[in-house]
Amino acid sequence: MHGLPQITCLVVSICMLANGLGNIGGQERKATAAVFDLGGASTQIVFEPTFSLPTAQLTPGDHEYVLTFAGHKYTLYQHSHLGYGLMEARKAIHRHVYQTAASKTEVVHPCLPPGMDLDVTIQGNTVHMVGPSHASPLQCRAIAETILNKTAHCALVPCAFNGVHMPKLTETFPSTNDVYLFSYFYDRTQPLGVPSSFSLHELRHLTQQICSGPEAWDSFETIPGAKDELKDIGPEWCLDLNFMEALLVSGYEFNLERGVKSVKKVDGNEVGWCLGASLPLLEGTGWSCKIQEVF
Repeated sequence: MHGLPQITCLVVSICMLANGLGNIGGQERKATAAVFDLGGASTQIVFEPTFSLPTAQLTPGDHEYVLTFAGHKYTLYQHSHLGYGLMEARKAIHRHVYQTAASKTEVVHPCLPPGMDLDVTIQGNTVHMVGPSHASPLQCRAIAETILNKTAHCALVPCAFNGVHMPKLTETFPSTNDVYLFSYFYDRTQPLGVPSSFSLHELRHLTQQICSGPEAWDSFETIPGAKDELKDIGPEWCLDLNFMEALLVSGYEFNLERGVKSVKKVDGNEVGWCLGASLPLLEGTGWSCKIQEVF
């Protein structure tokens, strides 16, 4: 397993997810789930697009994977967006705020809650950033959407963001199929008491609450460890949630009513980044997950 491309690991995790949910085995072809992973340096997506016309199919390219398991063939779309992981997004958003700020001495940052501040390093310099006098989640989300670069040239239409081809999820992925979110998607929602299944509208509401600052965090007192988590991450939790929402709603163009599921384990197995024991684990179950990249 060591050395496999990140996206191949994510495809293997789809096999693990399907196995844990009971979708492996038998002659019936089960509905597939879309998988989104948010790491520190990159974010990945894998899903099976379906097309309304019988003659339509996924355009060939590096984004195409053929996955075979339980006697069925699945043509998947996959892509790893380098530079759009959560830590890289933080840097890009901080840089954008600094470059567009009227004052470079004390920079007002819309993605920081009121009353909170942060020192960040930009171009080798330490920059002191402070939250605005009033919560500004709309302005923060606008900045997050800006770094997604939705206006980039799209050589192979349609594109998701940054000029990267992707079939439109609203047109090629059934609204009844599950959407699973891994890694930082989980780490920024579950500690705050968000259930494993939630809508993107509920994510927006959570974002607005977090961005309102510590005075609005009293409702988290009843959630064990939530206030400590908020204190540890500090002012950047507001930024993180805004970027996650922008990525899903603006980048991938889900509507706010879309339900998603955020998980860390399925049937006792950790999903997301696949660990070194993944393949031995799969082999020991009596079924196989064969992945073939189409060139």
